[in-house]
Amino acid sequence: MKDRIGINLLKIAALYMLAGLASGMFMAISKDHTLASAHSHITLLGWTTMAITGVVYIVVPACANSKLAGVHFWLHNIGLPLMICSLALFEYGNASAEKFIGIGSTIVLLSLLVFTINIVKTGSTKRSLAEDRVTEGEYSKA
Repeated sequence: MKDRIGINLLKIAALYMLAGLASGMFMAISKDHTLASAHSHITLLGWTTMAITGVVYIVVPACANSKLAGVHFWLHNIGLPLMICSLALFEYGNASAEKFIGIGSTIVLLSLLVFTINIVKTGSTKRSLAEDRVTEGEYSKA
């Protein structure tokens, strides 16, 4: 999985993109914007954040090969669905879901803290994919 973590994040991000678009269309057609907050979190933390972190892992493979990448991947993919589902339930009036929003949000925050530590720790000590290509002369032909 380590060598494909960036691609896996991009695939999951694409699913969140579709979910975000579908929920946005649902709200527009029904004129019921109850799920606006869930829609925003699907789009920003699901589509955008996962896609960006996936690209980072592709561009800086040393970070993708770190154990921290796996921790980030699983925490994000556990915390985000918990947060979004709980948020949707809360928005439809289930007050007991609020504590699960907090749990999911905390897990996602921890995942992005791990991602940040990985980038700072591993990314600053290893060359990026772009640097490897320059070293190999791939871009020198342009």
